[in-house]
Amino acid sequence: MTAMGRVEFGRLTEAWKGEASDFTPLLAERLDEIGAAIGVDLVAIGKTEVPTIGGRRIDIVAEGVDGTSFVIENQYGRADHDHLTRDLAYAVAPPRARGLVVIAEEHRDEFRAVADYLNDLAELDPDKGIKVWLVEARAVRIGDSPWAPLFDTIVRPNNFTATLGAVKRSEGLAAADEFWSRFADTSLRQTVEQIISRWQSLGHGVWYYRDGHATLTGRAPVTGGFGQRSVIALYPDGRVGIPFSSYAGSNSGFPVPALTTESFRNRADALFGFDGRGQRAKTGPGWISEARTDDLIMFSTEVAEEYRAEVERMTADPVERRVLPDGDG
Repeated sequence: MTAMGRVEFGRLTEAWKGEASDFTPLLAERLDEIGAAIGVDLVAIGKTEVPTIGGRRIDIVAEGVDGTSFVIENQYGRADHDHLTRDLAYAVAPPRARGLVVIAEEHRDEFRAVADYLNDLAELDPDKGIKVWLVEARAVRIGDSPWAPLFDTIVRPNNFTATLGAVKRSEGLAAADEFWSRFADTSLRQTVEQIISRWQSLGHGVWYYRDGHATLTGRAPVTGGFGQRSVIALYPDGRVGIPFSSYAGSNSGFPVPALTTESFRNRADALFGFDGRGQRAKTGPGWISEARTDDLIMFSTEVAEEYRAEVERMTADPVERRVLPDGDG
């Protein structure tokens, strides 16, 4: 495998000079990573730089999968009273936000106590309470790669994880039903069923999406720890999607060098008929067939093995292991 540079951690100001001009826009582009850190599916930016009373502004108002809003405020250094008070005032004003997320490099003990208190109240009276997440952030990079934000949630609502798990299981079943209902070709469906069954028998995961596709996943380094990352995507019309951008770490901050080499890309292009340019490339309809099943599984296994090798390398390094604890990302 290609030699890896060491992981380097830095202050947010080292990576993004301007809090409002650089870091806030970056967070707006990485809602999925923030959502993964707090356990919420954030799907869209509702507003940015939202004016509030007194001429101040809220950094981001995001939307969850159910259309509810989440107020997100980011701050360099240690979170202060001004930001927390302004955020709360906006979050509880009609129409009430579902939650408040404060991202800073450090959170005071008294703010943690306030957040725990508010989460206790929200548990007793969900209609009137406000859920609060306190997230600590820092910059991380490997060798000369670009900086990426690393999030660590230090305070979260008390019963949110259990409730969210039930909701996600329900949504997952609905997404799986949607995926399988879209197959018009019985033979193609049977082939895809075989591919997914073989993949799961190898100990890997599958994600289903409401837009009608399924993704084979593998355990890999992700922002905040270790979790599942896309390997390939399968579509009911027989297309296959290859997320080269994910292999390069654009959605996680952790590139996998063996999956970004010219030789790997050339082999992938030859297998799927790509032209070498797309970072999220898709085949034409009908690519999936019984004759190509073994080749597809072999390619996917190679990607998953390289993901696994990166996990092992990071857990073997005592410095990286302290910062990237084992857990779902």
